[in-house]
Amino acid sequence: MTPKNSYRRWPPADGRKFIHSDLFGRMLVGLVSELAKSYPNMDFTDAVANVFTWFDRKLSRNRRFINPRRFPTVASFVAYLRQAVWNAARLTERERRRDKRIEAPRDDRPIVIHEMTPEERAELLEVVEALPEPHKTVFYRFFFDEEDLSMLASTYSLSEEQVRRVYEEAVDMLAEQTSS
Repeated sequence: MTPKNSYRRWPPADGRKFIHSDLFGRMLVGLVSELAKSYPNMDFTDAVANVFTWFDRKLSRNRRFINPRRFPTVASFVAYLRQAVWNAARLTERERRRDKRIEAPRDDRPIVIHEMTPEERAELLEVVEALPEPHKTVFYRFFFDEEDLSMLASTYSLSEEQVRRVYEEAVDMLAEQTSS
């Protein structure tokens, strides 16, 4: 959804004012409507709030974040916004599965992060392969397959808290392996 001629001067001089505009609101709602039609099982409600909050905080500190180098066209900004909404929806979905409190992403971190390259994924899989069981399988199924804790708990006849602990131990082991 790229608004044609909706914003004559791109990029906006004041990014924070822009994200408080009707145009930005229409862009965001239009993107969410498209995504919700394509992915009816995903909840984008918190994603919209989190994306708006992230942009608001980011632009409070840096009104020129939306600049011609980063976003040379409206279409490039819309693509970034679409990815931000998608990432925020996936993040809130994961946080819900882990029974964590839903919070807006920090503005000192990027809201759009690149996907793992095949090389990065292969490196991670290689390190995961070295984990002992059940850490290896729990990490793999939770991180890559995005299975929820209750499913993993029933597989291992453990409580969700015990599975969460195994996953966190696996993350610690991976961090240890990659830092050495």
